[in-house]
Amino acid sequence: MHILAVSDLHGDLASVHKAIDRFAPDALLCCGDWGDPQEVTEADLAAFPAKLPTLSTFGNHDAVEQLKALRNSDGSTVLLGQGEVRGIDGLRIAAIGGIWAKSHRLPYYVTDEDVAAYAAKIAADGAVDILLTHGCPVGLADLTEKGNHGGQRCFLKAFQTIGPRVHLCGHLHVAQEHVLKDGRRVLNVGATPSGSVVLIDASAGSLTARLERIP
Repeated sequence: MHILAVSDLHGDLASVHKAIDRFAPDALLCCGDWGDPQEVTEADLAAFPAKLPTLSTFGNHDAVEQLKALRNSDGSTVLLGQGEVRGIDGLRIAAIGGIWAKSHRLPYYVTDEDVAAYAAKIAADGAVDILLTHGCPVGLADLTEKGNHGGQRCFLKAFQTIGPRVHLCGHLHVAQEHVLKDGRRVLNVGATPSGSVVLIDASAGSLTARLERIP
């Protein structure tokens, strides 16, 4: 199975269509920030699950109500709920959406306590192959364009609690990866309109993930 992961589109959905045409994946994952409501329509978003199975979390620039309404051909929702685990062809995929904050002032803010609770819920459901978050674990694939660490400790703790084989994140618009000694990978997909995507290959129990570029 071949999976394409994209992130931080901010209304430039043409880049995703281009990546789908280039890599011909079996499924599509998104780490959030498809675009604000004025940048995308439900019809724009619906074009993706019409093409192939699609799963997404949300970021701080998403038309969340539109995402909630989207359905795959089997009737399943495109948007993964907070702390939800979903299967695709034997792979278990989980999600924690939003960006870290100290309050719930905005609907896409998640606190330390929120992230810890979602992570515990996921871990209690069993082993996870792929974890989708919008925010990044501090110290793991979280460098900003200026070279500073842009991740948060709560997402690092979530990664440690869940122990996914592959953790995909976004938000920082810098494609990068961190490989742990045990072979697990944290990949920041980066901004797909700038040409960055992640390809995941799964077969016979193996799971590999790598950064790729589209023209």
